[in-house]
Amino acid sequence: MQSDEKMFFGHCRGYLVAFGLALLIYLKQQYLRLLGVWNYLELPDNDDQMRLVQVRDFLNGQGWYDMVQHRAMPPEGLSIHWSRLVDMPLAGLELLFSLFTSDDRALALTAIVWPAMLFVVFLAVTGWAVSRVFGYVAASFAVIAASVTPMIASNVFSVGRVDHNNVQLICMLVVICSVIVPGPPVRRGIIAGLTAALSLAVGLETIVVLAMAGIVLTVQHVLDRPGATDQLMGYGIALGGAAPLLFLIQIDPALWAVPRCDQLSRPTLAITSAAMAFAVITYLGRESVRSVRGRLIMAMVMGAAILAALWPVLSPCREGPFSVLPPEIRDLILSRITESMSAIRMFNRDPGLATQLVLPQMLLAALLAWQLIRSPAGRTSAPAVLLVFVLMGLLGSFYQIRTVIWGLAAMPMAFGASMHWAVTTDWQRLRRSKPVVLLIVALLVLYPHLVTSNPVFGKALQLAGQPQSENQKLGRADQNCSRRDKLAGLNDLEPASILAPLNLGTKILLYTPHSIFAAPYHRAPEGYWNGTLAFSGTDMDMALRLRATLADYVLVCDGEVYGDKDSIGSRLARGETPPWLSPVDTGDGPIRLLRVNRAKLAPYVHGN
Repeated sequence: MQSDEKMFFGHCRGYLVAFGLALLIYLKQQYLRLLGVWNYLELPDNDDQMRLVQVRDFLNGQGWYDMVQHRAMPPEGLSIHWSRLVDMPLAGLELLFSLFTSDDRALALTAIVWPAMLFVVFLAVTGWAVSRVFGYVAASFAVIAASVTPMIASNVFSVGRVDHNNVQLICMLVVICSVIVPGPPVRRGIIAGLTAALSLAVGLETIVVLAMAGIVLTVQHVLDRPGATDQLMGYGIALGGAAPLLFLIQIDPALWAVPRCDQLSRPTLAITSAAMAFAVITYLGRESVRSVRGRLIMAMVMGAAILAALWPVLSPCREGPFSVLPPEIRDLILSRITESMSAIRMFNRDPGLATQLVLPQMLLAALLAWQLIRSPAGRTSAPAVLLVFVLMGLLGSFYQIRTVIWGLAAMPMAFGASMHWAVTTDWQRLRRSKPVVLLIVALLVLYPHLVTSNPVFGKALQLAGQPQSENQKLGRADQNCSRRDKLAGLNDLEPASILAPLNLGTKILLYTPHSIFAAPYHRAPEGYWNGTLAFSGTDMDMALRLRATLADYVLVCDGEVYGDKDSIGSRLARGETPPWLSPVDTGDGPIRLLRVNRAKLAPYVHGN
């Protein structure tokens, strides 16, 4: 086995060079995106836009507990399940920048600086943890991987990313690091528990990862790993104690008794309290139950008892946040909203994108499994933990592709650990092929688009009868109308209510003073219908939506196809208008705005 001491990156100075290189790679990747955010406040997706709308409203006087977007779905408004704990630092940055620039520029600077700051934190924690566990060579591999992996640097931490996924990713990273990095076990457990509680307060997307961390600590306790029982106790008590405090801080007292499946509420607090009880009982019983079999039986009995006790409490949430939606809305979300699709369904829709998301985690899981098989027993603990979390992201993606984030925090660490092991281990008879094999594996993990952009990939899909991509995905619709300058003509109108396609709703909120009736948020299921069926259906479908919403205007993007070329939305985008809609001049630009004529709409609806 090759010694790290003989390698440039085997020392701290070499690692610092790799860290600096990783930052340069990140900055180079962000340059074009930075220009879009600075010049046009062009943000990656609907959640980022809605987050800035919420922050701006908060700074303009909306209450801490008032999490309703009042310009969406009027007159009731749209209830947002996000946390003010993320709004607060964003609001602080915007206030800081507004001291020396305009409000619009301050908003753009906030959207640029916040994800960049978080990426530096992510990079630093990753490098520190891997260097402590696997050495500087592995840490150098890890930080480079973090800056290159598309789903991390170019997605979750891309400039403009002000939603909470990057905060969640850092929380998951800290929890995983607390499990694998050596140190005082109680302190490590407390850090993990406090971070897990913060993660739950920010959002519940990672609750399965946090639960798995508890399971990993329980397994280590059963196997009598040194300090595992103390660490489990610290994790359970910190999580169970901090979660209620964060709940009290961020939830309106009038809503404390309302069970929610999409944010920290009574069902989640029941889980964290049960976790605390499990950890305390396990700690107290450590002296009386000393055999592996006894600890295993005790853990299984307590787990079964907790599950039986929680089962009725969790009944509204067992099928996820979409379970309360009407079946037709749920089917719409799961079949047409990209992040809600399973990996298999996405492969049928867009094989290239599905491959890019799944292939890196598959390869890393294989590398880690190979490392575990070939390594001595005493050196498998940390790689085994990383394998668990990488597999979580991989397997979760076959439920919904959004859960690929479950494995993202562990991916750079897994890459660093497995590549360092593969580089320094003796391949014996295969040593001549070692550089080529490792280069290919590294390229496929870090640059999976090299596979999907290869003509061979396209030909293989054709032979299998699989389309290379599907153009009519909601996430890519209306791109020609999505920037601030494209919607600027709306600002000359008095504030009004607009029925617009699903992906334009949050942009109208951010760039204009108008209200909207379509947004992709499950707490307002009618918003999905308003933004899809009203445009991809018939004249009557839109007329009925206009009657229900009392919208003043309809907006479409010029030349866009909504559903098919004969839908009402597609015809409006071509300039064909029914009698109850009349075009409004908004100047040069790609948007088509039409005023609703209520006098003509009423007899049309009733007559049909």
